[in-house]
Amino acid sequence: MTYDIAFALNKGIVVALLTAMNSVASNTATPEKLRFNITVPPDEVAFFEEKITAVFLQPTFTWRVYPFTPPQFMADYIHAKYEPMTPTRRVSRYMQYARMFLKDIFPDVSKVLYLDADVVVIGDVATLFETVQFSPERYFAAVPHFYPAIFQFGNPFKAIQEMLAFKQSFNSGVLFTNYTYWNEETDRIFHDYLDWDASCKYGMLNRGDETLLNVMFKDYIQLDRSWNRCGYGNMQFVAKVLKKPLDQINVIHWSGGHHKPWKNPAIVYGDIWQKYAPAVGLV
Repeated sequence: MTYDIAFALNKGIVVALLTAMNSVASNTATPEKLRFNITVPPDEVAFFEEKITAVFLQPTFTWRVYPFTPPQFMADYIHAKYEPMTPTRRVSRYMQYARMFLKDIFPDVSKVLYLDADVVVIGDVATLFETVQFSPERYFAAVPHFYPAIFQFGNPFKAIQEMLAFKQSFNSGVLFTNYTYWNEETDRIFHDYLDWDASCKYGMLNRGDETLLNVMFKDYIQLDRSWNRCGYGNMQFVAKVLKKPLDQINVIHWSGGHHKPWKNPAIVYGDIWQKYAPAVGLV
C-alpha cells in the first residue's frame, strides 16, 4: 500500500512544508511507502522541485509537485467572496481551496491524508492508512474539535438546519479521505453549498473552505484527537491551555492566526518543530 500524503500551498511557507515532510518520514516505520503529493501555483513548480531536491538528497520516499489553477467557477467564487485581495493573498486563497480538487490534480490517488503545512507529525501515518475503513457512505475522516458550529456561519438563523445536523465540527488542517468514493453526488453537494453562500451574498460560510468541508461532510468518521492537536498558533495563553503530553499527540498543528514556529521558536511546542527543521538544513 502507498501512503499518499497531500499538501497544497505556495512558496511563502516552503520551510513549513519541508519540515512537515521530514517529520512524517522520520516517524514512520516504512518511509518507502510514503508518496508526497504537493500542489502549488503553476509558476512555482520549479521552485518547489528545486527546494525539495536540495533538502532530501536521497529520500526513501517518493514525491511529486503538480500545478493547480482553480477551475473558472471556483476562481469566480473566490473573487466574489474575498475581493479585494493582493495578488499574493489571491494565490493563497486559490491554494486553500485546492484540497477540493486533489482527485483531479492527482487522478491516480485513492486514500489520501491531507495536511496543512503548519504541522509536524510525530506519530506513524501508517496507523491511519491501515486501520481507517472507508465505505461509499462514509469516505471522509477528520478530528472533531470544540469550535462551536454556530460560529461557522455568518448568519446562524439562516443556517439553523445545518447546525442541527452537525455532530461536531472539525478543523480542516488534517483530513483523511478516499477519493474513490467522491462522485457526482459529492460534486452536486459541493456546488449546492457554493450557490447557497452566493445567494447569501457570500457571507454564510464564515470560515471559508473549512466551513464548506464541514457542511459537506457532517457524517464524517471521527479520528482520535491525537491526529490533530490544534490551536497552538493562537495567543500563547490559549496555546498553553491546549498543551498535551507528547504521548497523547500524533500531529501538532499550529493553527490560529497569531504564531507560527518558523517565525517564533519560543511558542508552545516550538522546540519540536525545531527538531525537524535543522535536520533538513532550514535553521
